[in-house]
Amino acid sequence: MKNGSAVAAFERAFADYVGARYAIALCNGTATLHTALVALGVKPGDRVAVPPLTMSATTIAVLHAGAVPHFVDVDPETWLMASREGVPAPTWMPVSLYGLHAGFPGRGIVVDAAQTLQPYRLPSGLAPSFVSYSFQASKILALGEGGILVTDDEELATRAREFSSLGYRMRADQPRIDPAVLKAPDYTRHHALGWNYRMNDLTAAEGLRRLCWPASASPRPLTNSSSRPVDRALEVRRKAAVLYAAALLECPWLVAQLVPAGWMHDFWAFAVACDTPARAQWLQEAVVRHGGERPYGAWRLTYHEPAFRDAWWLAKHVNNWDAEGNPKGLCPVAESLQPRILQFQTNDLEAARRNAGALQAAIVEGSR
Repeated sequence: MKNGSAVAAFERAFADYVGARYAIALCNGTATLHTALVALGVKPGDRVAVPPLTMSATTIAVLHAGAVPHFVDVDPETWLMASREGVPAPTWMPVSLYGLHAGFPGRGIVVDAAQTLQPYRLPSGLAPSFVSYSFQASKILALGEGGILVTDDEELATRAREFSSLGYRMRADQPRIDPAVLKAPDYTRHHALGWNYRMNDLTAAEGLRRLCWPASASPRPLTNSSSRPVDRALEVRRKAAVLYAAALLECPWLVAQLVPAGWMHDFWAFAVACDTPARAQWLQEAVVRHGGERPYGAWRLTYHEPAFRDAWWLAKHVNNWDAEGNPKGLCPVAESLQPRILQFQTNDLEAARRNAGALQAAIVEGSR
């Protein structure tokens, strides 16, 4: 196998899978976000809009680019970053939270789709500048680590390829340089500064296997997509979501993340919000008491994490602080939701059946 050949094959297969022209495979999902911002021309000091209700890697990528995070509140029902109206940020990084597609099209949009395997284009046919996917161990296409950027824009793809390859002069569709060219003593490698974010061939080969071939078959592409491991993984998660949704029917104090009509949800997790933080803490214990696995709470809001809450660029926009020194009132919907959200796992159907049964029993107990 030539160096980079598995990466090239994986990139082509993934681009076809999500319906994009170009894919750039990198070492992880934070690297993809950083690379996308640089490819878009984000400069130190620029504002980038991000939601606070998500894993903090989204904001960390903005800081890697030298930019300033601008936290935007979330919708109270979908829990996704709210409207762009009135927000002074030229670049937006919405997150497809828990697997619900963020749905922001247009130039200057980088969709953090780490928790999905959604198509690149929206149902309307529109697309953002970049969509970033993750292959970290908990993700739907779990390769242990890795990430990939997709775009239809050749210029953006070329910039992303070059930045993530140490600034080597590259092409949008070329993950490695021809070794014969590299051997020339006068070859100029670095025409720009970049980072070494490239994916390795072993990770790419495993990604290609899961994307294209059944686990028990010889390594050849299939015409029947339902036999692909990645499609089976998505099917398991959607079946698990049906079990959880049935368990909380008619529960007056528990609501699931809203999936608007026509939107897609890959159910990286099945997330619910209780009516109060105290009820959420009680429900965690009650699910365990009835034989289920303790559900995850939501990540702390990014600006409540110690590494961020004292940053100068945040403090200048905050007027109120709680008793623990956390910013208060910056994104009130997210602040209300975060202590009330619980996440139920969807990657194992048998475990989901047990957890859904435990959830239903807990609801009965809590409704007496």
